[in-house]
Amino acid sequence: MSLVEESCDPLYIGQHCRVKTCGTLDFLPIKCTFCELIYCKEHHTPHNHQCEKVPEKQRKSDVQYQSSQPCHVCQLADIVNVVCEECERVCCMTHRTLEQHNCKTLPTNRPVSKPSLPATTSTVKGVSLKRKGAKSLALERKVMVMKMKNKSKGPGSVPPEERLFINVMRATTTEPCYYHFSKTWSVGRCVDHVAAHLKMKNNNDKSGCDMLVMCYNEEVLPMSGMMSKFTESGDTVLLKYISQS
Repeated sequence: MSLVEESCDPLYIGQHCRVKTCGTLDFLPIKCTFCELIYCKEHHTPHNHQCEKVPEKQRKSDVQYQSSQPCHVCQLADIVNVVCEECERVCCMTHRTLEQHNCKTLPTNRPVSKPSLPATTSTVKGVSLKRKGAKSLALERKVMVMKMKNKSKGPGSVPPEERLFINVMRATTTEPCYYHFSKTWSVGRCVDHVAAHLKMKNNNDKSGCDMLVMCYNEEVLPMSGMMSKFTESGDTVLLKYISQS
């Protein structure tokens, strides 16, 4: 059946990706803003389908085109990639801070160190998006939450409307790990859930042992407090050990 015949079929849902080597039937296809053709989620960015309709000047200046390119650190091509205003390199959400992508504007004698807490949208310093406003940031968070919903780990017993989607980072890795918790869960319960899933040592019920905690904006969240009181879907927290001594 041709694409024209499929589009006329009342029982047909979705469209095929226009990349000849792909042709994936996508139920949520995305139209390229430059060539206006339909692509799957893997090829919808101009860079990934080698769009020929992007003007040469725009390739170098347009944030929408630049941010569709892979991160220069890890080569991850994501719809939420950003452009560093200092060095104009494309970075993914994990490497968007100056230190994480070793920005060339950093002093050469300054040691590159990993921040104690992965920066969230509200804590990024020195890196901003060109033409970014409140609406763009809200859209960025919405896209991140959609991404989390597709990949999050958590109890299936929690109703979708009661889920809190959080990116849990660890000090030992820069890989994101998406979880969903109930909005009624305490911070302590969230810690216990993630620790059990990742098989991390959890001696929070014992005195004198290192305590496993969650931090947000470099502050330790109180175990008895409700997780949804301190965070919202799309936020990033850091899971780490602290000494009780």
